[in-house]
Amino acid sequence: MKVHSIFITIQGEGLYSGAITTFIRFAGCHLRCDYCDTRYAQNNDDIDDVGVPYIIDKVTSLSSNPRYICITGGEPLEQPQTEMFNLLQALQNWCGAKGLESIVIETNGAQDVSWLLDKPFRSITSLSVDYKLPCSGQEDKMLLSNFKHLGPRDAMKFVCKDKQDVDVALNVLDKLKDCPECQPVVLFHALGGKASEWLPKLMLSWGEELKQRWALRYGIQLHKLVNMQ
Repeated sequence: MKVHSIFITIQGEGLYSGAITTFIRFAGCHLRCDYCDTRYAQNNDDIDDVGVPYIIDKVTSLSSNPRYICITGGEPLEQPQTEMFNLLQALQNWCGAKGLESIVIETNGAQDVSWLLDKPFRSITSLSVDYKLPCSGQEDKMLLSNFKHLGPRDAMKFVCKDKQDVDVALNVLDKLKDCPECQPVVLFHALGGKASEWLPKLMLSWGEELKQRWALRYGIQLHKLVNMQ
């Protein structure tokens, strides 16, 4: 597996924003989003392959009982499925008995997530799946099927530059509204990740049907406000 780095820092976004988290950052991503803030992890040409034991040793050397683990990239689901399955199972076995509450997998919406849904580690695993809007330049790569089975422990994330992006996001939610298994927390971030006025004001203007159907949240990206890895 192509691991760029393993480190501990503050989770900057998502369901566990603000939590002290152990990150496993994989190298390699075939998307080239215009606003990507981890371009240094897009390529894996100079990254050595490591096995699951190496990753577990590194994680547990940083913290003997991590509460939160985040698997990110790059794009982690470009790694071999068998190896990723083995890693998730090993993390649950090694860390689950020591107080591990959640493993978050951050993925870009272009990689199939269906193979992760009915696995033994699913009870402790959350999916944070981006839907890339027009501002990313990568909307055509999105797999709508990825979002149909996201549950309350999962997150669907939109990064919005302007009202056009928001309108596209709302259209996506409209396509999913009649899918009963689709129950994620829906996160809206303004492009750049920092606090904005226009987006939360717009969210407050939405109708009751939309607010009742979805667990909507406005978010800022803490890692862009504070200098963290």
